[in-house]
Amino acid sequence: MLIGLHDKTAANGQNLRGFGSPYYGKLNSASLPSEVKRIWYSRHDEPPPPEPHGWSWEQVTEPDYESADLIRKILNATPLTKRETFAIYHHVVEGYTLDEIGKEFGCCRARVGQIIGKGLRRLRAYQKQVTGVYTAGDTE
Repeated sequence: MLIGLHDKTAANGQNLRGFGSPYYGKLNSASLPSEVKRIWYSRHDEPPPPEPHGWSWEQVTEPDYESADLIRKILNATPLTKRETFAIYHHVVEGYTLDEIGKEFGCCRARVGQIIGKGLRRLRAYQKQVTGVYTAGDTE
């Protein structure tokens, strides 16, 4: 008897799909190379520990001054206001909170968030204008 596409049982009444299948979890091929069998049957073993590497976040003690200088140069070359440049630089590079920048500006942190958002929108527009490269979220 042929088994149809939607039949779940064989002629003898055995379930041929899912967990009930007599073949579930077994490799079922004597013709496969021993390397494949070794990998198949060791799939539940604990993986070996990763190789040690020479870098970690704990080893980074001082900021990357080259990146900070590059960001400062990029921000100064763009058509941002001084306020937007200051807010973006100090929030992204220096790690100041919105409250701390707000105290410097004499406004609340929500307003600082708006200033940073507007500056980032201007940076994206400038990027499109200069390079023609559009970011993933942009639609045209």
